[in-house]
Amino acid sequence: MKPLSILLSSITIANGAFGAGNIAANSISDDTSSSQLNPGCPNLSPGPISFFQLAQSFPPTVLEDAAAIEAIRRTLAVYPLAIDGRNFDMLNRIFAGDARANYSAPIGVLNGIDEIKNTLSASLAAFAGTQHSYSTQLIDICSSTTAVSVTYYTAAHFFTPGIGVIATPTDVLYAYGQYQDTWRRIEDGTWRITNRNLVYMGPFITAASV
Repeated sequence: MKPLSILLSSITIANGAFGAGNIAANSISDDTSSSQLNPGCPNLSPGPISFFQLAQSFPPTVLEDAAAIEAIRRTLAVYPLAIDGRNFDMLNRIFAGDARANYSAPIGVLNGIDEIKNTLSASLAAFAGTQHSYSTQLIDICSSTTAVSVTYYTAAHFFTPGIGVIATPTDVLYAYGQYQDTWRRIEDGTWRITNRNLVYMGPFITAASV
């Protein structure tokens, strides 16, 4: 049996659960306490929050800390490099040691950097390669040590090894979603994710269904 059919059967629970404004069905949440952010800053922890709420949670603001925003943007940019390069130890530069990451079904909620690294490494082992790309992004600095961000992403998962080869329609699996992240500035001045929610925004798609 091809890995694609195994994967698709395991994520059936996630497919077909993307009704407008309803992300509870395709995400796994818990009852951990909310993050301590300044009043008026979007609270994404533990989350996730609904698509409807996102637009009103990020009103236009005067840019006050461009350096912090760029530092967070740069840290986020390392994530696809680490994932697609299978260099999972570099996730230490992105997530706090005690981070909570809700990667939705079938992965679920992960606690601590070691569980995040080990689980992502194992879950991506079925693929010959991946490519993660970002698009829409909002970053709000909530205080000198806290921030939140929402980043849209597209992820292509390749079952056929090799670069430049012609793949069959079932050899590529696409995922569309967003990362809702809460950040903390640590002692050395860099930023780490303390809470992540991966929220799927549609069904998983193979090249055959495009």
